[in-house]
Amino acid sequence: MRNYRQQGYLAIICIVLLLTFAESRADDTSCESTEYELMSLLINAEYETVFSLILINPETEEWCLGGNLGVLLETWPELKSETIDALIVNNRGTTCKLDERFRIPVEYRLMSEQEYIKVLQGGRTLKAGGASDATGMQQSTSADDAAEPNWDNFDSVFPDAQGYLTFSRAGFDSESTQALLIFSNSYRCSGVRLRPGTRKIAFFMKRKGTWELVGISRGIASMY
Repeated sequence: MRNYRQQGYLAIICIVLLLTFAESRADDTSCESTEYELMSLLINAEYETVFSLILINPETEEWCLGGNLGVLLETWPELKSETIDALIVNNRGTTCKLDERFRIPVEYRLMSEQEYIKVLQGGRTLKAGGASDATGMQQSTSADDAAEPNWDNFDSVFPDAQGYLTFSRAGFDSESTQALLIFSNSYRCSGVRLRPGTRKIAFFMKRKGTWELVGISRGIASMY
């Protein structure tokens, strides 16, 4: 009986350690405050002056690019190779949940990919400001298997929205003076795609203690 008790205690200890490890891993994949700052800066530059509602995927996208990013060094001579490497490493096989920590002067909403697909399949969904049943990108319906997107229905449900914005994790140089961020805005994509066939990469530099958007490289080939 004593051996069984000892085995039971060991099992409990193992479970506690596993849960602790899992929690620490979840903390490791949470987005940093600087990443929200960069995302907010990008939204303000790209969409704020035109749209009054910003729809954002509540989960970052894993690595999705199919091309060589060395071309970015030609576009931005001041960009460091280590910043590109950090972007790749930070988005290999991991995502993170986004919280309502954006600083933008217009209304925004974190909308699950499942809900986004539902709208494009013609189903009604909650208006902006309602609760969202976010389940994450991995649990959503596959974009490749979905029917042709109904963008007219999307516009009727969210007439003031810019589309459906998805971010990656940011990549920083070792001194945190420059950063890269992958993003896409899904709206009336070609054919039956629910997502664009390309992505955009934003380049930021920190000058005199303030992050600035240097530029955006568009049309980067995506693997899916």
